[in-house]
Amino acid sequence: MKLSADLLEIIACAILIAVSFVGNVCLFYATRKCVTGRLQTSFLVIFSLIFVHLIKNLVVNVMKIVYSSGIVLDSAGCRVLHFTAALTTSLAIWFMLRLALLYHRKLHRIIYPLGEPPSLDQENHSFKEIFALWVAGVAVYVPLLIYTRKPEYLNAGNDTDSLSTNRIYTACLIGFGNKQVDFYYGKIFLVLVDGLPLAILVFVCFWICCLFSAKKMTYGDIWIGDDVSEIETLRGAKFSILLMLLITPLWISHFILVYFLKDLAGYVFLPALLTVLSSGFSALSPFLLMLINYRVKFVSFCGAKEENPASQPANIILSPYA
Repeated sequence: MKLSADLLEIIACAILIAVSFVGNVCLFYATRKCVTGRLQTSFLVIFSLIFVHLIKNLVVNVMKIVYSSGIVLDSAGCRVLHFTAALTTSLAIWFMLRLALLYHRKLHRIIYPLGEPPSLDQENHSFKEIFALWVAGVAVYVPLLIYTRKPEYLNAGNDTDSLSTNRIYTACLIGFGNKQVDFYYGKIFLVLVDGLPLAILVFVCFWICCLFSAKKMTYGDIWIGDDVSEIETLRGAKFSILLMLLITPLWISHFILVYFLKDLAGYVFLPALLTVLSSGFSALSPFLLMLINYRVKFVSFCGAKEENPASQPANIILSPYA
């Protein structure tokens, strides 16, 4: 039995939806157990990522399943599909950058202590920052939802066209009706909206690696402190690096395939591959987060239970802060 492009995409979407739903629900439950008192910036970012991931899979991939099942989307449906897909991709990159910057700052403060307590204003403004990112994302992509239209020749298109193997990427295209707007806004501005934050994320994670190297040269392989906040900072910094290594190649690969979409239109597996590249981060990142917390020797997600260390001789220093 030869699998069609539509069937492959339906299977890929169904798997991604199931994996993402389970992973993000587990991550939400585990993170909620950690919240005590005021909501910290890291928790706000994680909750925002969970919401973005669920929207990506429960809206975008469900619409892809509907389209691949033979139900053709009208102009409004195509606009909602492209708007939601682009918005969730950008927000995932922005929130990952915000999380990496947060743990970079905390790690820098641990390795190079200034003797000053962290400013409470930073925590007080965290909710405003997260809200501002949501508003900025909607503002950037709302033109896709309002001013674009599905070309008439696509509405009257023939499903027997040679490009029908990936109809959702060719027959559900939208445009502004103006070549200059399509070029400067759609092909330059929107690429920079994702590309620049992604490049900054790579640089910040490289800087985090340099901080880890500085820590190792200064303290050797000694664990920096036994304080819960310091452990959480080291965990979050490693999490940021690994997530950057996941989201960056996925975004670059998806961008390259979309750029050469017309040349690769004949490949049956292309729609499913594009779906995996666009939604893979939202499906895998929750499990990676929980895996990292497990590998950093935490009994529970928050490290609420810690084993008492064995008694050590008095002349051995366990930490530079001991």
